[in-house]
Amino acid sequence: MCNTINNRRRTYRMYRAIDITHIHFEPTQRCQALCPMCDRTNNTHMKNAELSSEQFKQIIDADFAKQLNSFLMCGNHGDPMIAKDTLDMYKWLRYNNSELYLHMTTNAGGRSDAWWKELAWIFGKRGRVTFSVDGLEDTNHLYRVNVDWKRVENSMDVYTQAGGKGLWVFLIFEHNEHQVEEAERMAKLFGLEFIKKKTGRWVQSYKGNKIQKKQTSKGNEIKPPNNKKYQNKSVNDYEKLIDKHGDFNSYLDATNILCKSLKTKEIYISAEGLVTPCCWTAGKLYKTYEELGKNQMWSYIDDIKNINALQKPLRDIIEGNFFKRIEESWSIKSCSSGKSKVCAEKCGTGFDAFGDQWK
Repeated sequence: MCNTINNRRRTYRMYRAIDITHIHFEPTQRCQALCPMCDRTNNTHMKNAELSSEQFKQIIDADFAKQLNSFLMCGNHGDPMIAKDTLDMYKWLRYNNSELYLHMTTNAGGRSDAWWKELAWIFGKRGRVTFSVDGLEDTNHLYRVNVDWKRVENSMDVYTQAGGKGLWVFLIFEHNEHQVEEAERMAKLFGLEFIKKKTGRWVQSYKGNKIQKKQTSKGNEIKPPNNKKYQNKSVNDYEKLIDKHGDFNSYLDATNILCKSLKTKEIYISAEGLVTPCCWTAGKLYKTYEELGKNQMWSYIDDIKNINALQKPLRDIIEGNFFKRIEESWSIKSCSSGKSKVCAEKCGTGFDAFGDQWK
């Protein structure tokens, strides 16, 4: 009980707007890729929403930009590279906060040389790009469907030659695990840090007690790597978790929640202007396998306008009922009674497939 009270006190202080230091931002829902494990693929709820530069300035005013330490563009559904006003947004942030650390995640399969050079110039020493590239010329397209390898290679080359700093993050599957070392060597030639990512997306928490370790995309089977050093520990331990708790929902009911957004003092803003504590809570609003409005996350919203920063000030949303209701749900006994299921899944202390991706 004492831990719950302490967590509540810490959460309330964090969710004062003045305490937010990091924003995770989705400028667009558009993306040319059709990654088989992405929520965007075959999602009938997607509206291809995109925020303009003027709307961006309305949401994040100059004073709010000045209080931030870091700003990431990485969408739940879209790629920031695709958005029309991405560079203008970054320039405006840099103008208002010269020390702000700027970050972008992209599949890198587009834009002109001039665009990538300008991005490198805007970022300077206080920014980086994460290139999500999952293979080489003969394999990257198996997961990053519709992403042209030659354009990826050129984007990384032009950006780094212009002085840009960045990472190459490599999702490891069965079809590309034999290329990890070669990709790492190539990353060094570009001057990029190389990160091996052990995806935790195999966890199908709502489909029974076993993990479905296969996805099919355009006739190609996407499977986890065979090499244990590239496998996600939590995915491998999933059945042990089920043995202990009986099923995954029972684990979600039992686990304590240690919110990752509290630690980083961040919020997430979607391409529609919706403000949530994180990308996971936002993602639950548009799950393709559910009728719109049926996910538990909607039960914490009294009116969608009250979490839309195009219709209500950002500071008011952060300190409003939606955030408080999510926080208060953490002390509820079970998810069926109102405890946030996505919070228990992503920030439960007994199982962390997301955190294990980087270990």
